Amino acid sequence: METWEDNAGLIQEEAFPKPLEGVRWNVPEKGGEIWKRITDESIREALFDQSVLKAPGPDKWGFIVIRMFCERHSLRIIAWTIVAVTLGIRPLVWKVARAVVIPKPNKPDYPVAKAYRVIMLLNCLGKVVEMVTANAIAEEC
Repeated sequence: METWEDNAGLIQEEAFPKPLEGVRWNVPEKGGEIWKRITDESIREALFDQSVLKAPGPDKWGFIVIRMFCERHSLRIIAWTIVAVTLGIRPLVWKVARAVVIPKPNKPDYPVAKAYRVIMLLNCLGKVVEMVTANAIAEEC
């Protein structure tokens, strides 16, 4: 009989495969200037284009809460975003995710790890920064 730990290990191996050997990331020594493309409007757009139905991450700040905060403190959200992109760093709390494992519907064999889906719940403010960055990079290309 398989234990819960065995099943969790199988799901972890399936959902989070090890990186390929020999793959190297080329990290430039000097940062780029993509941050110059980020505007207040692009930050607001990234915030208000997100669905309020998205589940919040470990900080429990959903998009409804962030939008309410933005109504009174939009300059703070804009500053956080610009600083994160300019410096190329993300606060540690934005890198923490909560994984939720849910069964896929209508699978014949649920003891198999592929019968489950892993949903990663990320902090919503981190999603805003990611969207702003991705949009700026897409415009550059």
